[in-house]
Amino acid sequence: MAQADVLIVGGGVIGLAIAVELRQQGATVTVLSKDFAAAAAHAAAGMLAPRAEKLAGPLLDLSQRSLALYPEWTQKLEGLTGQSTGFWPCGILVPYLAAEPSSHSKFASGPIPSPCQIAQNLHHYQPGLSTNVTGGYFYPEEGQVDNRALTHTLCSAAEALGVELQEGVTVEAFLQQQGRVTSVLTSAGEQQARHYVLAAGAWSSDLLPVPVQPLKGQMLAVRQPDNAPNRLKHVLYGERIYIVPRRDGRVVLGATSETVGWTPHNTPAGVAQLLNGAMELYPAIRDFPIQECWWGFRPATPDELPVLGPSHCDNLTLATGHHRNGILLAPITARLIGQFVKNKLQNSASNAPDPLLASFSWQRFHSPSTSAMPIQFAQAPTAPPVPSNPAAPLADAGDELVIAGRTFRSRLMTGTGKYSDFETMRQAVAASGSEIVTVAVRRVQTNAPGHEGLAEALDWQKVWMLPNTAGCTNAEDAIRVARLGREMAKLLGQEDNNFVKLEVIPDSKYLLPDPIGTLEAAEQLVKEGFAVLPYVNADPLLAKRLQEAGCATVMPLGSPIGSGQGIRNAANIQIIVENATVPIVVDAGIGTPSEAAAAMELGADALLINTAIAKATNPVKMGYAMGLAAHAGHLAYQSGRIPVKAYASASSPLTGKITD
Repeated sequence: MAQADVLIVGGGVIGLAIAVELRQQGATVTVLSKDFAAAAAHAAAGMLAPRAEKLAGPLLDLSQRSLALYPEWTQKLEGLTGQSTGFWPCGILVPYLAAEPSSHSKFASGPIPSPCQIAQNLHHYQPGLSTNVTGGYFYPEEGQVDNRALTHTLCSAAEALGVELQEGVTVEAFLQQQGRVTSVLTSAGEQQARHYVLAAGAWSSDLLPVPVQPLKGQMLAVRQPDNAPNRLKHVLYGERIYIVPRRDGRVVLGATSETVGWTPHNTPAGVAQLLNGAMELYPAIRDFPIQECWWGFRPATPDELPVLGPSHCDNLTLATGHHRNGILLAPITARLIGQFVKNKLQNSASNAPDPLLASFSWQRFHSPSTSAMPIQFAQAPTAPPVPSNPAAPLADAGDELVIAGRTFRSRLMTGTGKYSDFETMRQAVAASGSEIVTVAVRRVQTNAPGHEGLAEALDWQKVWMLPNTAGCTNAEDAIRVARLGREMAKLLGQEDNNFVKLEVIPDSKYLLPDPIGTLEAAEQLVKEGFAVLPYVNADPLLAKRLQEAGCATVMPLGSPIGSGQGIRNAANIQIIVENATVPIVVDAGIGTPSEAAAAMELGADALLINTAIAKATNPVKMGYAMGLAAHAGHLAYQSGRIPVKAYASASSPLTGKITD
């Protein structure tokens, strides 16, 4: 198979539109898609409504430019394929009911008539509206395209132009070196190209740590009878529903907006919401026969803006996160991304992206800003006057901690969760002397509460990131999140960081790790070149298997996570230590410095402590104390304790004593 100029990950409307654009410019293109039918286009009604939807700022500018491209763009696609896209500038009515104040007045062009005149005009434009409709606006330049027809036409256009479409191929990871993608790992093996485009919609965050999450939308369609009076002829965009009539009599109702992860299927509540909203606005619809119900997943970002343009890799371009505007933005996305990629391929001096793309850069989620810091954070306590690294005066040369060939002076690893604020966390980490800090990939990736701005909270030139797979309940999820963690570390400047703390925890009550899932995930991640630090029960046989699989450490728990119960399984940990061929890191359950020292006196090589520091009355002092305890315990183990005896032994020698 010949190597393409461009490999596009994602076969939805955005990916296909970019493929057609690049192919028309002369590039050879391959599109990889797990399932073309699963794309977000199926969770859309095809409205082209930038002003009716009250878009603003750069998104409105981008959308207006895209809308202007639609007539010529769809005409070319239809001419190429002989298929219809269903483009129809039918105008959009935005009615509002008696209880709803208008929020569209600032978008209305020309003089604003009185509410009664507006209502009369709306009822004239579209007979059959509810008598409760008391006002609204009409946008004659806006309209619709049949999203399903558009998707089929784009597929046909891509095939006609010679784009290679590979369906049923799952992309598992981008393989990178020195700021460039070298290939993509897929279910069909590795594939290479000169340039790559990520256009995988809601699935994009499976491959890179971009904050794109699925937003479920339920929809349904009814059939408008041919002899129906007051036939629908314009899109109705209400406060709680949109009603999109097709020219063939089909009427699309949409859409719910549900943050439910990947939960599939239509629900009675969702369908009822759509029907009630539609009947409230257009009562006649109660008698239209239902044709179909379906759902899909929109790619949503925290600020509801797409992620477009250059990425952290020179030969990888992003085109994802279009939320509910993917159909509307397809032409402009294809043009802007196509031109940028073309310039990259040609090494053109004018390869700077269109200035408008700056507003949609991925870097907006990774740049420090005041909005990233919750305003309720309390004032951090004053740090005690301690050395920045308690290990410094204690560690002997040649006695450093070595994990996967990397050397550390401190034997204490710390976490980033449960602190009251980032400043306290920074001071506590510094006071502890920790050089390895673990970060929950999923929480940072999604800007979960308490994790907004975490990527910028620490100086990653001074501490080594240990991405962890917290929140994963099975091996498959853990492998996927581990890959994201490696990309997250690269984004923060740690290009050679292949560490991952592996957690597979299906037990939500006791948070005990799954030994089978952990071993399965560890074996696969080791094959992919990760330095795996697995979190496990203190099981000597499992520890042996993990070492044989090639793990960089084994991390047995002292007691359940966050419990503060101390070391409840010292005998098993000692057995693990005695048979270890890799560093042993005691993780979870330690509550006090004395317990930390006791764990190290068992022969552990290091500790990972989070809750005991973060939830202490003074986390900064506790961090310092834990750092000292870790090294004190290590020195004690090296020194060798005195034998335990059943009887006393005088401390002072008896020889040469003074006698009477």
